[in-house]
Amino acid sequence: MINILLIALGIFLLIRGADRLIEGALGLTRKLGVSELFAGLTVVAFGTSAPELVVTISSSIKGASVGLGNVLGSNVANIGLILGISFLISPTKIQKSTVNIEMPFLLIISVVIFAMIMEGNSVLTRYDGMILITFLFIFMAYLYYMAKNDQQVRKQLVENEEMKKVEKEESWAKIITFSALGLAMLIIGGELTVSNAVIFAKSIGISESLIGVTIVAVGTSLPELVTAIVAAIKHSDDIVMGNIVGSNTFNIAAILGISALINGASADRSVAFDVSYGLLLALVLLFGTMMKKDRKVGRGLGAVLLSLYVIYLIISIRIG
Repeated sequence: MINILLIALGIFLLIRGADRLIEGALGLTRKLGVSELFAGLTVVAFGTSAPELVVTISSSIKGASVGLGNVLGSNVANIGLILGISFLISPTKIQKSTVNIEMPFLLIISVVIFAMIMEGNSVLTRYDGMILITFLFIFMAYLYYMAKNDQQVRKQLVENEEMKKVEKEESWAKIITFSALGLAMLIIGGELTVSNAVIFAKSIGISESLIGVTIVAVGTSLPELVTAIVAAIKHSDDIVMGNIVGSNTFNIAAILGISALINGASADRSVAFDVSYGLLLALVLLFGTMMKKDRKVGRGLGAVLLSLYVIYLIISIRIG
């Protein structure tokens, strides 16, 4: 009963934290004059992946090699589970830059990490880490260019007196407080939910392999999942897409890149399967979006992505 109550508390913190983080991100867009997509690709995406980055650096410094499967399995969940559910909740308009630049960039680094894994027998070396960090710098440079371009467009709109009033009322204290509080609630809520869910699952006799590919795998993506659901309900389409595309890019380029540079990264399960399925989901997402003239995807693509993720879970359980 205590575990169930703690799981409920964790879910409550996740929902409230996601709401606060999104409010902080939207406040940042108004204060700096950048787009919601930029906020999704940076503040929201990097924020929801921050716990994984901290664990990566900590374990690498201690000499423990970070498992590739956890990071890459999280990427599969981000596209199949999270975007699948988000699209089912609310049809989502995809920005042109996401289709033409950000998703293809994610595909490229996914192919690169697949090649590294196959060549190195599921082990990343420091040279691999250098290549991945280079991709991270390229992505950061692109984000800087996006921010500059957004600000130029915003200057043209700021002629409107109502827009000036909104920007003036935004305070940095409120933006930082909402963002920091939201992130803290996401981290604590995710930890409470996952740890107590594992204890509860073991108490009712669920096997550790099944727990690993379900509760633990989904648990690492809980901040992204709840944030995407809240954003979908609020119809913040750019936050939904920016969160997932940015998080997946950050997971590969930053988390695996830093881990490989410090102490290498090795497989803790069949990572070739994880990457292959991740590429399949990314391709389905990209072509599913490109086939829509208005780039607005809905429940049809959501159902396909979610179905593919369920198949992935079933195969993972059998492999495990």
